[in-house]
Amino acid sequence: MASTLNAARYENSVMAEGRNRVFLDLAAQGQKILEFGCSTGFLSRHLVERGCKVTGVEIDAEAAEKARQWCDQVFVADLNKPDWTNSFSRNYDTILFGDVLEHLVDPARVLRQAAELLLPNGRVVISLPNIAYWKIRASLLMGKFEYTSVGILDVTHLRFFTPSTARKLIEESGYRVISTHPILSKGKLSGLIRRLFPGPFTMQTIFVAQVQQ
Repeated sequence: MASTLNAARYENSVMAEGRNRVFLDLAAQGQKILEFGCSTGFLSRHLVERGCKVTGVEIDAEAAEKARQWCDQVFVADLNKPDWTNSFSRNYDTILFGDVLEHLVDPARVLRQAAELLLPNGRVVISLPNIAYWKIRASLLMGKFEYTSVGILDVTHLRFFTPSTARKLIEESGYRVISTHPILSKGKLSGLIRRLFPGPFTMQTIFVAQVQQ
């Protein structure tokens, strides 16, 4: 979940710009939404404007207070503590993990717990950054692995994933992936090259999944 120092720093993240539209479109297909890492509600607001009812969860109490203007409810909770589910019931058709799981000590446990809060045929929408992005690979070739304030090497990240290991995490946590949406970088290289070889140019992958029956 967002850093306790300043959750709002993610609102204007360059990495987030490309995925927000896709993430929102997928999320808004639900009606009763549980949004983990809601920060100040900058995405919750758009979901509410599309007719969704949003319950937010945020570790940063100051950010959570700002999110209350958009969300039906906002809970201040730390997903790294196993008892966080005590405040919730099985009441949601969509659960959102937008750049959240990489901040957790045990993301698999949290995904399994979240499954218990989904209505039958409910979905999770998960966004995870790609540690195999070409810029990270290039930095490693030069012997560099330097954390940053936001982005793929965010200083608060505890876990790192490629698209394939992210999918493995989701599936081994009891879900069936029903669609994937790579968020490709922009730049001077042609869009054709990016589409033909998406792996190195994927900054993040958005997964939509359902609980395995």
